[in-house]
Amino acid sequence: PRGGGECVEYSVTADPSQTGEKLKRRIEKACGIPADDLELFVKNTDDEGAKQKWLAEDQTLEAQEVRDGAIVTVGVHGLRGGVDPGEDGEAEERPTDAVRSSIHAKGDASYYHAHRRTGQVPEEHRIVSGGAPAKLGESEDPLPEPQAPGKLLRDALDTDAQAGRPERRISNYSWGDEKEVVKVYISAESEPDAVAAAGEGKSGEVDVAWHPRSLKLRVHAEKIDWVLELERIYYEIVPEECKLRVSKNKRMTLSLKKKENFTWLKLLKPE
Repeated sequence: PRGGGECVEYSVTADPSQTGEKLKRRIEKACGIPADDLELFVKNTDDEGAKQKWLAEDQTLEAQEVRDGAIVTVGVHGLRGGVDPGEDGEAEERPTDAVRSSIHAKGDASYYHAHRRTGQVPEEHRIVSGGAPAKLGESEDPLPEPQAPGKLLRDALDTDAQAGRPERRISNYSWGDEKEVVKVYISAESEPDAVAAAGEGKSGEVDVAWHPRSLKLRVHAEKIDWVLELERIYYEIVPEECKLRVSKNKRMTLSLKKKENFTWLKLLKPE
């Protein structure tokens, strides 16, 4: 493969009634890479004209016409490298919301690495002075669910700025990997009211709050706000270099600038 990497082959068996997710788990045990970081592409070997295609997680192998002896190519999130065509030199079949480039190329170093914690805690956090701790009180009311500090701050700012405005969620969008950026598209076909409300986007109809691992798009209609909130973005982005483009009555395009130039196979991390 390009980039000086090595291909490793494994022999894995699976029942036709099992799903793509089950096959991922088997491969995880074989190669030691978390299933959530894998994307599978399959090609049947009993058909000379067969093309490699993406393997869905929620469908059975039988439903996806995976047959005995099929070759499964494993793509791993975050590998460096260029783009190669398939074995037959033709572009591969892909899901409509997947990245546009091939995942065959493997760089000379994996993005995976261990994040070690030293266990060192600052002195001021380990020692509490002032005598024995005092009990503040008791309550039978359950504690609220914990939330990430960043989300609490964003929600607080959002509440102050948009108090009293009802919201409608933007749930239909597509995305694609564009080398140095990832683009998220909201089209008039899938979200006509939100795109219509955006107008040309030059008079304050649309604003975006960009963060390293999340974003919140808000479109101000006459009586409501249309909102797209993407949390748990798979890789870190550069907020100050991200952009929004509004094409009147056509689409809104969010360009997410990658912090590191890796091929993205997923937009969001699973919950």
